[in-house]
Amino acid sequence: MLFSAARLVFVVFLPVILCQLPFDSEYRFHDVKIFGDSYSDTGNLHKLSNGLWPIPPYYNGRYCNGPNWVDQLQGSWLEQLKGFNVKSYAYGGATTDNNFVQGAGAFGAIPVPSVADQVEFYLNEDRWNKINFDRTLYIFWAGGNDFANKPTTPPPAIVASLLNSVNKLVAVGGKHFLVFNAVPAQAVPASAGLAPEATLAYLTGLSNSALTADLATMRQNYPQANFSIFDINSLVSKVVASKSGYFTNAKNNCWNSVNATTIIQICTNPDKYVFVDLQHFTEPMAALIANAVRQFVLTSYDVNSSGCYVHAA
Repeated sequence: MLFSAARLVFVVFLPVILCQLPFDSEYRFHDVKIFGDSYSDTGNLHKLSNGLWPIPPYYNGRYCNGPNWVDQLQGSWLEQLKGFNVKSYAYGGATTDNNFVQGAGAFGAIPVPSVADQVEFYLNEDRWNKINFDRTLYIFWAGGNDFANKPTTPPPAIVASLLNSVNKLVAVGGKHFLVFNAVPAQAVPASAGLAPEATLAYLTGLSNSALTADLATMRQNYPQANFSIFDINSLVSKVVASKSGYFTNAKNNCWNSVNATTIIQICTNPDKYVFVDLQHFTEPMAALIANAVRQFVLTSYDVNSSGCYVHAA
């Protein structure tokens, strides 16, 4: 298991931010497959780039100062349960579909597989006719790079591009889907000064409204499948708005990645920050995300329960 001083967030902060985690619960999924970008990359771009990026002080090829949320999910006590497996196909810099908006990592130097490509990799790797779809959860978290690489792209179009990959898995038998909505752009350090906060909030709202509406339609069209939204927007907003608790800085970044060879460490205590760099989360913030996803994996999880961050589409 992966531990650090940052994991103290579970003791001093989790009860304030997340709903209660029942300790006597069992899990309902054997496999969790994750598709996305740098938020969920567990070293795929680092391997693709032959170690070019991310570099230290980033942790082991992650876009984090320690284990990211995927690491913490698969490195938790759930890993000790027989038959529970977590795998991320995500690549830093990935877009929803390279035919829609081209994605690239390492400051744009290396083209990377999009979410659409990642799903194809998965289907080619796992013989889908042998997958136990009843016990497999598919998680999607992407879209930010589409807008960053092509700012004129309408947010609803980005959502539609992402959901094309969800549809692909539904078509082969996928039944359980968890899709992250958009992080509040106005809270991300990289967005500071790019546009008025109200404009950034409006664009984020367009994306999240489109996701809610589109997944509701999919729910009607595919009654055999379950579609849920991970409300990362509310989770980040609540942490940023909190005036007390574990984090002491929810506005600024601790590191500044100047280029692929230069990282300036602005602060000495990244674990007290929400953002490790201009857009990525620190290990303690990743712990909050991992724990919220973990709750959804448990059989006792009540979708739409007050204080939790997963909601039925």
